[in-house]
Amino acid sequence: MNKHLGFTSLLLLFICGLLPGCWNAEEKAAIAKLKPTKDPVQEEIYAFRLKMRALYNNRRFAELEPAAAELRRTKPLFGNGSWKIAQFYESFACRREEPESMWQVHDRIHQEWIAQFPASITARVAYADFLREYAWHARGTNLADKITEEGWRLFGERLESARKTLAEARELTEKDPMWWEVALGVARGQQLPKNGYDQLLEEAKAFEPKFWGYDIARASSLLPRWYGEPGDWEAYAEQAAARPDGLGAEIYARIVMALYGYYDNVFHETNASWPQVREGLIEMRQKYPRSYELLNHTALLSTLGGDRELAIETLGKLGDSYLPSVWGKPERFVRSRKWAETGVQ
Repeated sequence: MNKHLGFTSLLLLFICGLLPGCWNAEEKAAIAKLKPTKDPVQEEIYAFRLKMRALYNNRRFAELEPAAAELRRTKPLFGNGSWKIAQFYESFACRREEPESMWQVHDRIHQEWIAQFPASITARVAYADFLREYAWHARGTNLADKITEEGWRLFGERLESARKTLAEARELTEKDPMWWEVALGVARGQQLPKNGYDQLLEEAKAFEPKFWGYDIARASSLLPRWYGEPGDWEAYAEQAAARPDGLGAEIYARIVMALYGYYDNVFHETNASWPQVREGLIEMRQKYPRSYELLNHTALLSTLGGDRELAIETLGKLGDSYLPSVWGKPERFVRSRKWAETGVQ
């Protein structure tokens, strides 16, 4: 049978997989057998975040400071390649659906942290990251013409406060790789001209070439919905993979993993290369064999890429277990597995 599935068949596969009326008895039985499973690496990350969040909630800044310093010094990764320093800052996030009163509580905690440790790079990067998210909380996720005047005002004011906080942090002796990731996010919100953004990116990559959050930030900013044209983010992924001091095929795959959700099939709607993604996924699975998330991403992306050989291998390893955060609805998993096994819908 043909190893590759056509675009129309793939599209029908995933659209139909989300409609209950499309399921036959065999598929319903397969869905009933599935076991939503947790990723052990993600569970370790959540436990780490909870520990850091408890220190933050209880204003135990004197314990957070050396923890961050040690992460900057040793540059450890979790078992999926995620930088622990990035997860450290993620620990303090406030969900966008939280009420305004909770955001104000977070604002006070961050200001207390800076007041107690005025020379801390950690406190200022954390506060700038909060202000960036606080700006988006005010703006909301609607299209530009649906944003209120007050939303735009607060968006601009909070992004400018984040920029000023980062400028203060830049004057400190100690440096933090997350400074540039937050700065790139602020720059995107403030619509920094491309040459200025690229200069900031090159500075970041010179500081920490393998900190892949920078590349995700840049590629995301080049989506057509932001400041790019069709083909821009794919071209950037090629450039990032070609850097002699970078992550090679791994960063190409990570960029596609971060952006494929914007499309029905990223390999048919963009210039993204499945062979390069395949190479990167295989490399990552060798480096991070405990990551259940990477195995699930490989299974899903190999289906989108029409690669039955890899789909059969990875779906076979999964059996009846799957990671909901990757697949969404279980129907998608069942339909993908059926295609891998038979080559037909």
